[in-house]
Amino acid sequence: MHSNHSGLDPTHLVLLHEEWELLNTPVKPKGRKHGRHKQTHKASGCSPELSPVVAVLPGLIRLVNECTDRPVTKFRPTIKRLIHEQLFMELGGDSIVDPHQNVQIESYVELTIRVLVRVRQNTFGQDEWSDAPVTPQMFG
Repeated sequence: MHSNHSGLDPTHLVLLHEEWELLNTPVKPKGRKHGRHKQTHKASGCSPELSPVVAVLPGLIRLVNECTDRPVTKFRPTIKRLIHEQLFMELGGDSIVDPHQNVQIESYVELTIRVLVRVRQNTFGQDEWSDAPVTPQMFG
């Protein structure tokens, strides 16, 4: 498995950039083949705007792969906290939070969840995971 300087697998980085494009352009552009090549080339580098997500994604991918009995959305509070901490570190410990930063954090959380869902779908077959709640099992 290859990885880049961020510790993120290149295929996961491509997924991240694809989902970012989908979030920012709700209407799919015509000529998808041409645009896809552009995205793959663009995804080879790490956008500074996505650095908080790139920083937390490797650990979250491991967590989601280990906890296949839970839907990805159950990790929303953890994802939000990790991204908030990452932004705090990137801003040099500035504790002032403006309204724009809260909107940005929510978009990063949504992006991360979408990427984690796709990673889970690619990693495991449909029969190996489910977003349905699991009944607790009792052992005696």
